[in-house]
Parts: sequence; C-alpha cells; structure tokens
Amino acid sequence: MVLSITGLGMVSSVGLDVVQSCAALRAGITRPRQLVYFPVIDEEHQELVPLTGHPIHGFTDGFAPVGRWIRLARGCVDDLLLLGQVPGRSAPEFWQRTGLIWVGPVLDGARFMEARQLGVEGLKSAFLSQLKKMLELPFAGECHAINQGHAGMAAALQYAQQRLPRSAVDRFLIVAMDSYLDQLSLEWLQAHRRLKSPDIPVGLMPGEAAACILVEDPAAARRRNVAPQAFVSAVSVGQEHDRSVARRPSVGQALANVIEDALAKVLGPGKAFRGDIVCDLNGEVWRASGWGTTRVRLGARLDEPVRLVIPGVSLGDTGAASGAVALCVAVRSFRRKYASSSRSLVVSSSEHGAIGAFVLGAEA
Repeated sequence: MVLSITGLGMVSSVGLDVVQSCAALRAGITRPRQLVYFPVIDEEHQELVPLTGHPIHGFTDGFAPVGRWIRLARGCVDDLLLLGQVPGRSAPEFWQRTGLIWVGPVLDGARFMEARQLGVEGLKSAFLSQLKKMLELPFAGECHAINQGHAGMAAALQYAQQRLPRSAVDRFLIVAMDSYLDQLSLEWLQAHRRLKSPDIPVGLMPGEAAACILVEDPAAARRRNVAPQAFVSAVSVGQEHDRSVARRPSVGQALANVIEDALAKVLGPGKAFRGDIVCDLNGEVWRASGWGTTRVRLGARLDEPVRLVIPGVSLGDTGAASGAVALCVAVRSFRRKYASSSRSLVVSSSEHGAIGAFVLGAEA
C-alpha cells in the first residue's frame, strides 16, 4: 500500500522546526557543544576533557530520558500543527480518526533505569499514556509502540501500511524521538567504547532529535482535499543474525536483502535505482563497514549518480529519531527541488540488529 505523507514536524540541534532544520542540514551547518557534565580522559595529555555532542541547547537541558522524550515529542508535534496543513487541537473529528505510533529506542535495562524499575511493557504503557496526555490531541484510535532504535521508522511505516486498510483510523501520526545525551545513556555508550573521544577517533558523537510524520490512506487525503508532500512507495524490514552488531563489523548481507526487497517493489527486478540515499552513518566502524559491504553486494542495483546524504554529519547520532529525520530531509528536498531525482532511499541499521529501508517518491 502506498502511503501519502501529509504532515511533517521536527526539532533538532540545528533548528526548532522542520523547515529550519532541513535547510541547515542542506547547508552543512553544525552546532556541537562541550558536554561539561560528562568528562572523558585525554590519554595523550593525561587529563579530563568534556565530551563533545549535539544537544538541542536551551530546549532539553536538565531533563532525564523520559522527560527529554516528552519535550522532544511535544516540540515536533507543535511544529507539525504550526505548518497549517494539519487541523489543530480543536478538531476532534480529525484526531479521533488518527492513530498514534511512538518510535523510540530499544528499552535496554542497561541503558534506562526506568526499564529496570517498570519493566519494558510497563514503561511502554506508561510512556504512551503520558505522551497522549502531553500532546493534547484527542486520539480515539489505536496507539502503538515500536522500540527498535534506528530501524524503528521503517517498522512504523510497515505497520501503517498493514493496518490502515483494516483499521478504523484513516491515518497515523508517527512520532519518533531519542537522545543519547542523558548521563546514563552516555555511560552506556562509553562502557561499549562507542563514543568519539580523544582516544577513540572513530566513535559516534551523541545527539538528540525528534520528528513526526502524518501518513494517510491516499483516499482519505483526497477526501479532505490535501495535496500530499510525498509518498512512501515501499518498505522492507529485517534483522541481522547477530543482535549485537555494534560489537563487530557487519557483512552486509541482511541489509542488502532488505534494500533489494524495497527496490524490487518499486522498480521491479534488475532496474538500477537513481536518487538520494539518506543513511545513518555516524562515524562507527561497524556501521561504515556494514554499509560498504552492502554497497558492494548491491552492485549495479545502485547506479553511479546516487548521492549519499548523511544527517549525522550535522546532528551526531540521533538514535531512534534518525529514520524520521532522514524522511523529513528527503521530503523537504522534493519540496525545495534540490533532490537529485524524484525518488529517495532511506536506509537504517540499529545497534541491536534491526534493519530497515524505505523508498520515498515525490509522486505516487
């Protein structure tokens, strides 16, 4: 099923709305800051120095993980409503026909104290309840949580494709958010030697972001006379055999299979894809190795004119928000006419092994 994208919202370290954020990303703007609350060792000079990351300065300061998620979610949904294509909070008939999907990080007890205290299902239930309350939207349809990290956006789109034809709702609001900048998440990353620091030059720079996407049945969008901003043409998800892929390089076979499956649904067998590829490369060896071997396996399926777009260069690693950020980047490139073609491919890989790919089109 093709999905119409009829609304976007975003907050990031380079902008507090989707228009500003995507324009800044296109221009290569970046705003790293020293995280003075998290010092790391500079072994060359034998002293402690602040880690560098990409916080949304003045927006999420002082919030614990769940508080940050709520703050980020509210920010991107407010942006979606301000853009004007989506009815506001005073349109209950619209929101009662809208489902909610939360895309978040894997709720690993080693990273989140709340997961240890409440259990994974308890945390999911409590957060969804709080999210609905804080967004102040009169949802009456189903609410669903997808906690697969980077690959969560692809899984959410697949869920929407499968549910909309048989659900009582006409659309889903997908809200994705994550932050690696709280103390426990930074300690978790440091324990696995994943942070970029003076003695680990190939690690990730921690970031945070949120993005929301309204996806609809195309017939429902036509009924309310809304012109879609773009379309989700195909989605594919999968799982690496090794669920701890961040500990060693990936051979790229599973990711290549997922991308091939998504492209086959749009292009058919054999035809080369031309356009932008938005991916979640972040400076870590395992992710770069996985993408490199995937690219080799796909061979001529990805034509030479393809352009690689890496939001992480400006934002750092935004975790579970990265797929939604990539979608916003691709859709805005269609709207502003700087995309290299009328199609874009978004590719995501989670450190826990979940993978996903989806194809976006400027036209259905």
